[in-house]
Amino acid sequence: MDPIKRTVLVLSSVVFLVMLGIAIILPVLPLYATTLGADVFLAGVLVGALPAARVFLDLPAGTLGDRYGNPRMMRYGLAIIAVSSFAAAISFSYWMLLLVRILEGVGSALYVTSSLATLAKTVPMEKRGRYMGIYVNMLLVGQVVGPVVGGAVSIQWGLRAPFAAYGIAAVAGLVLLVLTLPQKEGRVEARIEWRVAGRLLRDRSFFTVNLGSLAAFFMRGGIIATVLPFFIALNWGLNPEQTVATAGLLVTVMALASMATVYPSGWLADRYGRKPTFVTSLVLMGLVIPFVFFTVDLTSAIPVMVVFGLVLGLHGPLASWATDLAPEDSMGTAMGLYRTIGDAGYFAGSVLLGGLVGLTMTPGGQMSHVPFLLAAVWMVVSGLLLITARDPSGERARARAKALAAESPEPK
Repeated sequence: MDPIKRTVLVLSSVVFLVMLGIAIILPVLPLYATTLGADVFLAGVLVGALPAARVFLDLPAGTLGDRYGNPRMMRYGLAIIAVSSFAAAISFSYWMLLLVRILEGVGSALYVTSSLATLAKTVPMEKRGRYMGIYVNMLLVGQVVGPVVGGAVSIQWGLRAPFAAYGIAAVAGLVLLVLTLPQKEGRVEARIEWRVAGRLLRDRSFFTVNLGSLAAFFMRGGIIATVLPFFIALNWGLNPEQTVATAGLLVTVMALASMATVYPSGWLADRYGRKPTFVTSLVLMGLVIPFVFFTVDLTSAIPVMVVFGLVLGLHGPLASWATDLAPEDSMGTAMGLYRTIGDAGYFAGSVLLGGLVGLTMTPGGQMSHVPFLLAAVWMVVSGLLLITARDPSGERARARAKALAAESPEPK
């Protein structure tokens, strides 16, 4: 098999297993925290603990991948994820669960940053959108299957069982990497290139694109991972097991819809530039998400989540825009920055919106519209800011069109 396609296949298969595990625990985590004595705010802190750890480690993880080889860092990351997941399943207090959640963030930083850097280094620039679309599509398949598995497992064996299932998925991903992706040594000497990081952050276009990533992760951490389960429990009046199963089903519906648009988005981004689909995605997400507040049951929520998933998929390969703006010899640093800023958004969303749930509840004990509106405004503003960013892929597309127009014979 072609080495590029082989690497994309392996990385996509492993990210499926990783996202399968993440999606298994996604609807369970906030409610599991409450069984250990946490309130809504502390549950949001728990959701945000993983990305908070990654904020401090994403950039060093990119450098470690450059020095020791990205496959090795991916293996270490998956091993840490497996250990922390099994430990979460036997946690006896909220604080132990918080600690192992932070440990999971360490493993996730090593794995995700190294995985993205490997993909960016392997795939040629002119095909990054579509190949990253394949990668993201496999991620979405895991997101489709995971919540259903998590809901079934939690109903059958309780709220601890999904964490053990996540550990099993991480072990399976580790075995796949060891057997199929050869170890490659990095540079003998490598360090965090602070000058390169500073130069990238001073690049207005690179910084703006990463603000778009921050907004997207803010939505995922705040609305999908934190607010949605509590909204279903408080406003729909379901018990914990029903809430887990319902939230899992809605996340699955969203991911299925995203699969319909993520690969076409990557193809269009390669052909016409990143800006049209990615800007459209963020703005439309901001316009759609407030409608979740007006749902009252599955029948009314499913159409909203379908539309949300369709527009979510449009920005699936957003990382390809960041890689276009990054020097090839500093891809590890660039992907570390990309992940750091995105994880900061995930942490901010889970903690800020989780706190707002408790602060803005109605006298009847239901959730207000404030968390949804705040997320919506953030998405729209970030999407509009992306219009100002430079789009190298779009520049190449316009150059190709101009060259073709020059070559075509003039009409007589």
